[in-house]
Amino acid sequence: MVAVLAVLVIIGAVIVPSLGGFYGNTKQRAAADIVRTRLAEARAKAMERGTPFRVAVNTDHNRIRVAPDTEDFASTPADDPPSYNSLCTEDKLDEATVELIAEPGDERQTDTGGWITVATMRGDGSSKEARSTTVSIKQRDFAPILIQVRGLTGQARTVAGTPKGGQP
Repeated sequence: MVAVLAVLVIIGAVIVPSLGGFYGNTKQRAAADIVRTRLAEARAKAMERGTPFRVAVNTDHNRIRVAPDTEDFASTPADDPPSYNSLCTEDKLDEATVELIAEPGDERQTDTGGWITVATMRGDGSSKEARSTTVSIKQRDFAPILIQVRGLTGQARTVAGTPKGGQP
């Protein structure tokens, strides 16, 4: 009886650590998909409705928001659940965090609601921001996923490595 229990404990000690490997960085990859989706959605909404839409991340690093680029960007209520017809969508990330890495000389201001603009899409499909920026999506124990958002065009692409090779 004790031997069977000991064998079960040993098997459990071997199997439990590998269970985390089944999930890997799925939350991080899902967060990267959300960022790219929200950028594309903001462009489509801006072109369809003829009004600029802003994509922003919060200073708490856990939320991303898409809403019309107006003075009440931060206070516009987000639809739950979000849909394409939503005026404002806000996504809360579970285990991943999102952070903006601006180019030197590009100091993006934080608004009163704690939102930092990633891109503002205009009705013609272009971006209001002239400089490119990088969005870093992190999850514990995994290398960050970097998404570069190009200035003027607002096109997003996943890039390899860290900006400037990790140099300050």
